[in-house]
Formats: sequence, structure tokens, C-alpha cells
Amino acid sequence: MSTTDWHAHLWPRAYLDFLEAHGQGPFHQRGVPWGGDSPAMLRLRLRQMDDCGIDRQVLNSATVYPGLSSPEDDARAARLANESLAAVAGPAPHRFAFLGVLPLAGVAASVRELGHLMDRLGALGVVLPASFRGASVLGPRYAPLHEELDDRRATVLYHPTGRSTGPSVSDPAALAWSAGAIAEQTTVVLDWLTAGMSERFPRIRPIVARAGGACFLLDPATVRDVAGSTLCFDSHTHGSGAALGLAVDHVGPARLFLGSDYPFVRDAHLHTAVRGFHEATGR
Repeated sequence: MSTTDWHAHLWPRAYLDFLEAHGQGPFHQRGVPWGGDSPAMLRLRLRQMDDCGIDRQVLNSATVYPGLSSPEDDARAARLANESLAAVAGPAPHRFAFLGVLPLAGVAASVRELGHLMDRLGALGVVLPASFRGASVLGPRYAPLHEELDDRRATVLYHPTGRSTGPSVSDPAALAWSAGAIAEQTTVVLDWLTAGMSERFPRIRPIVARAGGACFLLDPATVRDVAGSTLCFDSHTHGSGAALGLAVDHVGPARLFLGSDYPFVRDAHLHTAVRGFHEATGR
């Protein structure tokens, strides 16, 4: 059985250049080793995949989403990101696929770009933030987008943005990705249930990153609702076998997908993540 990593980042240089030239950024992703699309970085990525037994990565450019002042520039930025990702995945479909980026400030523009990236570029779906400009992406404003995603049977990876957790004596930057990301992903799960998304959009394959945050530690009735939904989860739990075990116990191994968070997780940590997924799911 082949092994696919559904949570792997790649930030095309041309995409970051365009956003920064139009006033968004700078982006720390430029300094993340092996996260770019140069030939040398792609060779290193493939070597890591081979070393860890990963046959294929599904690439995404989270958490970089177009947020420019001009809707036209947002659409151009998303198009550039998607065509750059397709340029990596297209020549090697047995090694790479991708989830596209949308110009989320405009719902109609997002629907148009979705058609382009799935029909012409071959994307499997999209990556969406837990929220955009202070609003949940599962709210009524984005219903037309989810209708289109449902029609296309798209895969959607719901990914945290690194949101602040509020007043604290701890380092806010550290909390954003430790506690904040867990809170975001838990909220995505609760919003999905509250909005009745499984019933309204049953053909979307929703994958909630980071094993759904703390959703399997909520009250038993909510956990039963999660189990009865269409929600799937990736396996990125920072090496916690207990967290992976909870997910498998409640939704079964078929709804858990390998998610490494590469290139933030690499080398020996990547080996551990892949091995932990196989041990937890039996596949």
C-alpha cells in the first residue's frame, strides 16, 4: 500500500515575491529549510520522502493566503500560487499532488479560481484557514464556495493560522502555534457540527489538520457527533501517540490521514511521524 502525506507545505518563490511586492509580508516561510520550489529544494524533499517511505506528498501553501488591498491582485496572487504548485506536481503526479489557494476576500473570485485549479491544473481541492479576516470560513458568507466544493467532491484541508490565545504571561508567538492552533482546530470541528456541514455538503472530504485539536477531549455528546460526521483528520500531533490513539478510537483508522507538517517536521522527526501513523492506524 502506498503512503501519501496529506499535510506538506511548499511556498513557491514567485508567489511570495508577488505578495511582498504588493505590500503583504515579509514571510518567515522564506527561511524554512526545504520549503521552496527550487530544483535543489525539491531534490532534498524527494530524498526525505524516500528515506521515510512517503510515496507522495499533497502540497499546500498554508498559511500564506492572498490578503492584498486589491481584489484583482488577490486573484492574480492565487493564480500564481496555484500555477506554481501545478508546475511542481504536474510533471511528477506519482510523487506530488496539491491543494490550491483561493482569494478568500472575494467569494465569487474564489469559486472561479476553484474551477481553474481543479479543472485545468488538476488540484485535488484546496487548503482553507480556520478563519479569514476574523470570520469563520464555515460561516454563511462562504456557503457558495462550499456548495462548489461539494459539487466537485473536493478535498479540503482546514489548517490553523497561528492565532493569538489572548492575554498571557507566556510568549505570544509560542502560544499561537502551541495552544492557539489547538484552539483553532477545535473550533473548526465545532463550527462544522454547528453549521450542519456534513448534511449540507456530504461530498466534500474535509480533513482537519492537527488531529482536530482537542475535539476528542470534549464532552461525550460532542465526541459522538464528531464520530457521526464526515470529518476526517490528519495525524500531525507533534509525536503524541495518545492523541493519535484517541482519534482512531473515536472515528476509526480510515478517517485518519498521514499529515507530517513537512518541512517543519523533517529528518528523524519525519521518520517518527510516519512510523507513528502506521502504528496507530495499522496501515
